[in-house]
Amino acid sequence: MMPIPRASVDTCFFLRYLTGTPPDQAEQAEKILQQAERGEIQLVVPPLVIAEIIWVLETSVFNLSKQEAAEKAIAILNLRNIHVDNSRLLEEAAVLHAELNIDYTDAYLACFAKAEGLENVYTFDKKDFSKVQWLRVLP
Repeated sequence: MMPIPRASVDTCFFLRYLTGTPPDQAEQAEKILQQAERGEIQLVVPPLVIAEIIWVLETSVFNLSKQEAAEKAIAILNLRNIHVDNSRLLEEAAVLHAELNIDYTDAYLACFAKAEGLENVYTFDKKDFSKVQWLRVLP
């Protein structure tokens, strides 16, 4: 039995799929994701791509809410044969990002700290981190 082919995927590939624009590229992306769902290929996604998906969907021409962007990123994380290191941590950060209305990178750092058993964060940007109950913000 031959191993299934693997490929990396960039942000714009997912943006085409998630937004349906332009339609021809969205259709191509959907076909590739269907191949992954069937187990014909495995797509390897760097965690940074998930962060960029959220950022682009919230800014630029898409202007989605944090909740909408988080839901779309979580949908990508839960696709079959999509491999993303730390996918559960990324998903938890997307939820926290939307629930607390904080930057995604701050939410990721908070979730990372929690997973690592860290109670403190050193930052000069206390606005977002002060909303996270399990972190003590220093200095």
